[in-house]
Amino acid sequence: MKNVILALFVILIILTGCSKKKENSTGADELFSVKIDGVLWEAFPDEEFKEYNLSYSALDGQFSIFAVAKDGSTIDLSFHSIDKIGVGSYPATRNDKGINSGVFYNPEAGGKSSDKYMSATTSEVPIQQNVVQISKIDKSNPKAYVIEGTFSPTLYAAYTTNSKRTSKLTEGKFRVIYHAGGTNDPPF
Repeated sequence: MKNVILALFVILIILTGCSKKKENSTGADELFSVKIDGVLWEAFPDEEFKEYNLSYSALDGQFSIFAVAKDGSTIDLSFHSIDKIGVGSYPATRNDKGINSGVFYNPEAGGKSSDKYMSATTSEVPIQQNVVQISKIDKSNPKAYVIEGTFSPTLYAAYTTNSKRTSKLTEGKFRVIYHAGGTNDPPF
């Protein structure tokens, strides 16, 4: 009898765990990858929090997706909208508050400031249209929006000391989950 009760208890725990996982799941695997000058660069969700770092600044209307590769290098996709963030193209430019939007790449581990830093926007380069494209925003789960898109800009050295003046990004794609319900949610 003890074994039967123990077995039922174990099954109940397993079923409870599975039902919670399904309830919280969006059904989407997160991904973030791009080829930098033909070489694959991949980022993975944060090991501790199991997700990418997404943020929104209501003051600037700026939405950012921050991704870190295993070697510590980072890419930040930042874009803004006056009204709301939706499916569409976002250029690399300065927004109305003077904040840069676009794609930003730091090949140095740990996010330390480096002269190797590259950006899709500089003061010398005209606006790059269609730098970040949002192709889908799935809001079927009101607490976890799945945002998908692509990016493929040319990056320019932010500092004259960087011997590499440009890098071409191709096949950039992302699928990330934005956990809605905070006081500072972007208008989707």
